[in-house]
Amino acid sequence: MDVTMSQNSKNEYLKKMRWRYARRTGKAGKSALIDEFCEVCGYERKYAIKLLGGRRRAPGATKRKVGRKATYDQTMAPKLKEIWMLAEQPCGKRLKPVLPIWLRSYEKRHGRLGSLVRSKLLKISPAQIDRVLAPYRAEQPKRAVLPPRNNALKEATPVRAETWNVNQPGWLECDTVAHCGGAMDGSFLWSLCGVDIFSGWTEVGVVWNCGQHAVCERFGDLERRLPFPLKGVDTDNGGEFLNWHFHRHFQDRDPAVELTRSRPYRKNDQAYVEQKNYTHVRQLLGYDRLEHEELVKPIDQLLELWSKWRNLYSVTMKQQSRTRQGSRLIRRHEKTPQTPCQRLMDYWREQGDKKRVNKLKSMMKENDPIAMKEEIERRLAEVARQKARLESGAPSSRPSPLRSEEREEGAEPQTTNPKKTKRASVSSVLSQRQAA
Repeated sequence: MDVTMSQNSKNEYLKKMRWRYARRTGKAGKSALIDEFCEVCGYERKYAIKLLGGRRRAPGATKRKVGRKATYDQTMAPKLKEIWMLAEQPCGKRLKPVLPIWLRSYEKRHGRLGSLVRSKLLKISPAQIDRVLAPYRAEQPKRAVLPPRNNALKEATPVRAETWNVNQPGWLECDTVAHCGGAMDGSFLWSLCGVDIFSGWTEVGVVWNCGQHAVCERFGDLERRLPFPLKGVDTDNGGEFLNWHFHRHFQDRDPAVELTRSRPYRKNDQAYVEQKNYTHVRQLLGYDRLEHEELVKPIDQLLELWSKWRNLYSVTMKQQSRTRQGSRLIRRHEKTPQTPCQRLMDYWREQGDKKRVNKLKSMMKENDPIAMKEEIERRLAEVARQKARLESGAPSSRPSPLRSEEREEGAEPQTTNPKKTKRASVSSVLSQRQAA
């Protein structure tokens, strides 16, 4: 017969037929019911048997949830999200080792959590952290890639092309980051970033216009903030590093500081500091143009606090080995990620240097991760407001594209980067943080 029944009618009929099929005995009786059901609904016989036996859901029925009950439910997820946001949204493998530290600080401010929620937060695995936080993750803007520069004094600085193999702190990679907004003309701020290869301890400062003497002075400020003496500094081939000011800064030292440089156009030679250029600079300040000298001091203070917070409370995953098997490059990382501060304390405990260990311990006791994070957000908001005031009341410092000619009336200004790209700014980074 032609099937003219609606799906709702079929479901109602199936409900009745299941009741009859469950009570019918004998092969012949069940077979007769199946024949009737197939004739009325137009189903294939094997499919009809599964429907009548309850092994298949009725078409259109709500999917039944299977599996065990969720362990990490909605009572714990909001607390984990708050701590994750305060810790600057690390992955599960980086958040798990410092979760007890952040939990203590969180409970100081918001009161002690329930015993069940607290035990779940302490027992949760890194993979489960990523699963619980998956709905809250947002895509981050890509970082800008600027062309490398070559300058003089290459003969005075040997090229380091081999992989880092150090077992003590003091070996730094340094680089600068241009806050130019995609156009290199005019005056603007630059960030100076230095990262210790052994521990991951990173210091960041800001300079105006990336002059040779200014970079050298700012590097001296960063060096004074390091908790260990320098043994070597590796830079790129930029003129801000390959100059006599920078070289004289390291002369007549005992022990001597080794200066090296990367190969031209090989950014992977400085992979450590290139990574920190994003996590410690772009992630905080974005890709906007910062062209007002009045911003140097507040941004430098902000970056100093940001670096300290990262070094004390933000976990990094250190690579332990790298082997090549045919065309595959296999990288092994430490099983338990640590903060740069924890790595330095473990190293100095092995060396028996209790003075330096106690100094770092007191530094951690004097500071609170959530209080520092709140101060960072406050200073970032103040920088955004000051930048907006300066831009509304002062003309741009960018010069005309052709200095010898007047720009024609009504002509569009030319830039060195005509391609339009969407980049994060200080204000957009701040709005994203507040929205999150």
